[in-house]
Amino acid sequence: MKQLNVLILLTILALLTPGISQARDVEYRGEEMVISVTPGEPTQIEFPSEVSGGFRKKLSTLSLDKKEQDLIIFANEALTEEGEAIIVRLEDGRSYSVRVRRSGSDSPRDPYVRVYDDRTGVYGEDEETPPPYKSNQFKTATANQVSGLMREMMLVAEFGKTNIAGYRVSERYKGETILNDGTLKATINKIFIGANYWGYVIDASNMLDINQQVNPASFRLDGTRAISMNNWELAPQPINVEQQIAGKHKTTIYVITRARK
Repeated sequence: MKQLNVLILLTILALLTPGISQARDVEYRGEEMVISVTPGEPTQIEFPSEVSGGFRKKLSTLSLDKKEQDLIIFANEALTEEGEAIIVRLEDGRSYSVRVRRSGSDSPRDPYVRVYDDRTGVYGEDEETPPPYKSNQFKTATANQVSGLMREMMLVAEFGKTNIAGYRVSERYKGETILNDGTLKATINKIFIGANYWGYVIDASNMLDINQQVNPASFRLDGTRAISMNNWELAPQPINVEQQIAGKHKTTIYVITRARK
């Protein structure tokens, strides 16, 4: 009877604490963390400190809700197996890159994830031992530099940032076709105009029924300093709604040139 009572007590405790019993602990190692979710089902991520904000795509498949140290994620049916990346920032200055993927047989849903991080936070460092990020060799490039402008353009186009300091955004030529050779169609989305550089955000889509690798040389303009894309190999034209929503036949191209005089 005593053993039966103990078994019943353990069963009750397991039912009362489903989140704890199903929690997955993740130790942050400076790399992108992968979280598996199921559309329509919530996933809770507990961070080491209070969540202050972050970035996600403008046309996101994810709904996010933050409360103190927790971030609650809901995904809709448009979420692909490749997933969607988000950036989470904490009040103490730490940030995390998280890839939210659709769960499957090899990657079951994460109902509850706890993140452990040995970093003490940007604002909690010992003043006697300045952290590495304060050294010049770790200085983040500003938007006045090519790499910094490229980063800022991606944050605007893919994660919903509203502007880039020192640049004026122009949508005068939005939708104008700059390439349509029967294999690839590309149109201008927006242009960032600065004193030293111009940044072009271009939308491109595959017009073929087979995979296609995008040649960056096709988008080289006068004075080009850098070209980047969020997808270098495009899937064939979509033949159903699911493929259309997945958007793997499309890519965003970023081109930085010297400013036009």
